[in-house]
Amino acid sequence: MSALSAATPWALALIMSASGALAQGPAAIDSVTKQRVVTKVASIMTEKYVDPEIGQEMAHHILSRHQEGAYDTPADLKSFCSALTSDLRSISNDKHLFVFYSPEETREVAADKKLLPAEEIEEIETQYYESARRDNFGFRKVEILDGNVGYLELSIFSSIENGADTAAAAMAFLSNADAIIIDLRDNGGGSDMVSFLSSYFFTSDPVELTGTYFRESDSVSRSWTLPYVPGKRLPDVELYILTSPRTFSAAEDFAYTLQQLKRAVVVGEPTKGGAHPIDVLIVDGDILTQVSIGKSINPITKTNWEGVGVRPDHEAPSNEALAAAHRMALKSLSEKRP
Repeated sequence: MSALSAATPWALALIMSASGALAQGPAAIDSVTKQRVVTKVASIMTEKYVDPEIGQEMAHHILSRHQEGAYDTPADLKSFCSALTSDLRSISNDKHLFVFYSPEETREVAADKKLLPAEEIEEIETQYYESARRDNFGFRKVEILDGNVGYLELSIFSSIENGADTAAAAMAFLSNADAIIIDLRDNGGGSDMVSFLSSYFFTSDPVELTGTYFRESDSVSRSWTLPYVPGKRLPDVELYILTSPRTFSAAEDFAYTLQQLKRAVVVGEPTKGGAHPIDVLIVDGDILTQVSIGKSINPITKTNWEGVGVRPDHEAPSNEALAAAHRMALKSLSEKRP
């Protein structure tokens, strides 16, 4: 399995939620290209968007806006893409939705969909892996705080294929902690590392996690903790998860799922509110759209955090969440000790 194709739809959500790909673009876009882009994006929303009715409504809205001349004024590509994105979101309120320009990400998408020669795909996969490796697959910091409270700062949920060894090493370091704090305040989402990392906090018996409904197959893909993880499981260790308005997508999945399972205490501020796995499609040249193709379904609540975010069990300003969680852990541990 390739470095790109190993990622679940969550992984590509990071393209737009965290990278700011709208920041760059060519100077101008002509009216003919605008017509093609609006028409193609409307078609994609109708055919792919997780909620067919909303997809059709978005398509009708941007086609109407185009006919009214709403996209005549933006002469540069950045403003045009931003206007399209804003109009799509005005209907769906979906923070995963984008229209954007990026030659680099067009190559990544083309490679992931096997639209390029094998040699070029291999080169892109190597670059993708090296970028993730230089970021240590999202594992920014691991340490033991006062009172034997473990701390893990995680900036992204990488794919299991790429990040499993690093994750196992981090969990081995934390394996003797009496409580653990996982910091997701700057985590914009990611991939299937969610199930891998979750599995450390349960026994080997299967526990159902949040699954996904996909429109294309009209079916639900259920998710479970893994029967095996390297190293020691920590089913009885107190667990705290830090959140902020920047916590998004797969990071919200991790926090919401463990919260609903009563396995973790969420501390901080409400999260951003994106529960839709996505796909990224080439629209025209180097113009792409990120579209929600599914929705998360938690087996306990039968719903998700879309549009509302994950509500913390204990609210605190995000810049004070670590101190708050540490105090809570120390208090709880002191009450348990003889």
